[in-house]
Amino acid sequence: MNIDYNLYKIFLYLYEEKSISKTASKLYVSQPAVSYSLKELETQLGYKLFYRNSKGIEPTEEAKELYTYVSTAFNIFNDAEEHLKNLNNLNIGCIKIGLPSELSISYLSEYIVDFRNKYPGIKFEIISSSSSNMLEMLETRKLDLIFDYLPVDTKRNISKITLTKLNNCFVYNKKVLGNLNINEICDLKNYSLLLPTKTLTTRKKLNEYLESQNINLIPTIESNNFETLFELVKNGLGIGYFIEDEIKNKIANDDYEIIEFKDLPSVDVCSIYIEEFLTAASKKFIESLKIY
Repeated sequence: MNIDYNLYKIFLYLYEEKSISKTASKLYVSQPAVSYSLKELETQLGYKLFYRNSKGIEPTEEAKELYTYVSTAFNIFNDAEEHLKNLNNLNIGCIKIGLPSELSISYLSEYIVDFRNKYPGIKFEIISSSSSNMLEMLETRKLDLIFDYLPVDTKRNISKITLTKLNNCFVYNKKVLGNLNINEICDLKNYSLLLPTKTLTTRKKLNEYLESQNINLIPTIESNNFETLFELVKNGLGIGYFIEDEIKNKIANDDYEIIEFKDLPSVDVCSIYIEEFLTAASKKFIESLKIY
């Protein structure tokens, strides 16, 4: 069905103004144009919509029924238009961000706080999942952007902003295990190791480094969750491998020993997004990240 919304707009004004001349004046069209549009709509519907009287025009019963639907429809159109204006002006909106379980929210919080101070109407939704799941969600527009480690395994043409470089270290609870005799990375073979799973970037880079040094470290326990690994280290189950800044925030006392080897690989934290999928809010958020 081909609907001429302009005819219904003229009908709406005629119903509310009860005058062809007033309707023409408000819509900046001629009176004959208004009369022609009314006749066209009546022909399409098969009903007479107005009677002429001494004061102007009077709606028929059919017009009263029609007005209920037309006014509701135009109110919805107006609400939709206003909603889009608010979205574009960043008065409202929601930014959905993917964050891998092994990456601390601390690297993201400062950006969110700064953006919320400027645009308090924008909400944030943080979704934690594996890198592969988050990439799929990004490609299906279920996420606006991802915070993750480089490199990113995807064939799609993505955009990225590198935000910071993070160093890694080994940590153990010396209050439980005592002082361990570890001078070189190969000495770790003598102890129970708690490492990130092989699918995580931190572990992949560690394995690449170990292979270059002809060292093979076999973990006792693997996990893709930072908190799980830390809890195991806390209970003295072995030596864990962590992002240095993250673990330092967790161990504010002298119970733990941080082992820093000179050539341990670092990781880059970046923001990943698909340019053509960005909303007004997420585009502005990306722009704010570029300033840092």
